Amino acid sequence: MNYRHIYHAGNFADVAKHVGLLYCLSALKRKDAAFFVLDSHAGRGFYDLQAPEAQKSGEAERGVQRLIVNALGDQFLADYFAAIRARRGKRLPRYPGSPALIAQALRPQDRALFVELMPAEARALVREIESSGRVRTEIEDGYAALKAFLPPEERRGLVLIDPPYESLDELKLMLQAFGEAYRRWPGAVYLMWYPIRSATQRRMVHARFEALQIPKMLTADLAIHPDDAGLGLAGSGLMIVNPPYGADQFLRDAYGAIHQGIAAPGAGYVEVARLTPERVAQ
Repeated sequence: MNYRHIYHAGNFADVAKHVGLLYCLSALKRKDAAFFVLDSHAGRGFYDLQAPEAQKSGEAERGVQRLIVNALGDQFLADYFAAIRARRGKRLPRYPGSPALIAQALRPQDRALFVELMPAEARALVREIESSGRVRTEIEDGYAALKAFLPPEERRGLVLIDPPYESLDELKLMLQAFGEAYRRWPGAVYLMWYPIRSATQRRMVHARFEALQIPKMLTADLAIHPDDAGLGLAGSGLMIVNPPYGADQFLRDAYGAIHQGIAAPGAGYVEVARLTPERVAQ
């Protein structure tokens, strides 16, 4: 694996993914009962936005740094800005990965498991995240971990599946792993990230998910470029299974604020819609 997230940390796709993640974590905390979170492709805890890799790509500059300047006071992004510790008039020195955001959201009764295949990233994650006995890191294939660690003893929880999409068959692998995980733990909230590179590819991703015949699927797509602009990553997609109450409208509002704060006028779109109904006929 050659993927290194430091080049992409804090880009618009990270922002969109983490806004959705934080909403779902907050929704789980509406009840006192303990929950469990599994992050299958965790990466490290924090990313230095002053590092040469981040400076070279410039993705954080066009992503979270631009959003802080343009939308810091937006009500729908308030929890996100608080979680990443954004400050008005200040550049963000480092960007938290999903494990850091998950760890700081946990209550004393909750737990999380972070799975990372690359040993150096996993070791950085262990160093950077305060555990207090509530989080654990495993150096393992994320898809294998879904089979090994689900279902947990807690009845409630969330699974984040965010692969790097280096492999041409990554979507196939993710869908297979998700399908098996869902059969083991159908009551969990699942968040699965996917890139949007073209209109054709986006329709194909939606169709592949829909073919699983799993109910309660919500698609949340945010593009900052036209689908077929040929610029590589045009947009960011998040598939949420068993979305918490209110997720549909919240993501429309929050993604609208992100789009307005980052995208050029008239470019891209926001689309949040139910892909499958509450019940799917078998």
